[in-house]
Amino acid sequence: MNKFSKTVIAALLPLHSLLAQDHTSLDESVSRFRELYNSRHNEQVSDMFSDRIKKALPADKVTEMLNQLYKQYGELKSYAYEKNENGAGYYKVTFATGELMLAAAVNDEKKLDAFRFLPVQSAATQKSDFVYKTQGGKLYGSFALPKSEEPVPVVLIIAGSGPTDRNGNQDAVSSNAYKMIADSLKSAGIATLRYDKRGVGESAGAMKDESSMRFEDMVNDAAGILAELKSDKRFSKVFVLGHSEGSLVGMMAAAKEPVNGYISVAGLANPADKIIVRQIAAQSEELSLKAAFILDSLQNGKTITDPGGELSTLFRPSVQPYIKSWIKYDPQNEIRKLKVPVLIVQGTTDLQVPESEALTLREAYPNATLKIIKDMNHVLKTAPADRVKNMATYSMPNLPLAAGLPATLVQFIAGVKK
Repeated sequence: MNKFSKTVIAALLPLHSLLAQDHTSLDESVSRFRELYNSRHNEQVSDMFSDRIKKALPADKVTEMLNQLYKQYGELKSYAYEKNENGAGYYKVTFATGELMLAAAVNDEKKLDAFRFLPVQSAATQKSDFVYKTQGGKLYGSFALPKSEEPVPVVLIIAGSGPTDRNGNQDAVSSNAYKMIADSLKSAGIATLRYDKRGVGESAGAMKDESSMRFEDMVNDAAGILAELKSDKRFSKVFVLGHSEGSLVGMMAAAKEPVNGYISVAGLANPADKIIVRQIAAQSEELSLKAAFILDSLQNGKTITDPGGELSTLFRPSVQPYIKSWIKYDPQNEIRKLKVPVLIVQGTTDLQVPESEALTLREAYPNATLKIIKDMNHVLKTAPADRVKNMATYSMPNLPLAAGLPATLVQFIAGVKK
């Protein structure tokens, strides 16, 4: 994923007190942001934020993120108000080299209390025919339903890490992988539901304050949606498909709300802290040692007030509670809690999750069906091992899914009896 996708300016929060706000004040703030951003007065942008956002993101980090935004997208040419959803105003923002959707809100002091850039497709042009209500706001999703007079199997698709939307896209990543899965299963007579998780796409307004978010929130959301699918008479069997981080989410949701089968695609077998250290080590051994120290401290219940240097964004204090809630779960332990048929799918050219993770996950659940797909990468497309060429497929939305993936999913689902 690109740098900007990992350093979003601020988390969009559910702002119940702002649901009926006039967007006039917000227009003024967006106009002011445009002026400061284009004139490269990044340090002054921080002064526009509420104290809560300033606490999570110091001025130097705001400057760093805006520099990354400018490097990737260039000057902000224009913006247009689109809608109000969950208390936030949505603006279509046109830059010199692309478009994004800006979701923002101001508080009573006319300070920006929510500010986040989202992919235009996920935020504005999705067709939602599913809504799930949470305490923080609404989650929106899309069904893909085959024509049938009889009940059909349904698969809940759970997205991977970061701001990945229901289609498998985020910022510079445009793979459409989840939509392609939905389309391929629909053609085989299998329904799917894919949804934007909290803080992403159309569900952006359902995200809690960053410091109060926990991994269990996503698990509970998925389990609640599964319960609704199980009670829907249109469906004969219910399955969960979790991709990347969504593998653990789906795994735990399936244990909480039993289903007919579980599918892990490019899922981890080891706790997230080990994977984070390994990924950082690929860039810098020195940084990986620092990351290991921070993660070890979090494991032991200690908060790091100043992570320092290049790790300060990844381990900012406001996100540390979420990281602590995530790294405490071991996928090998969690998968053993399942009592349903399991399919584990992994590609051989995945740059983010090695094949060994799938093998280890299978060892933890020996009855699982394991499918290793040759030349499939992390966004589920056929790609070479070469990093540059592999990453290029992340922005090829029309490139088909890796050969063998749709058939593998269909065969597993069809083979599971009630």
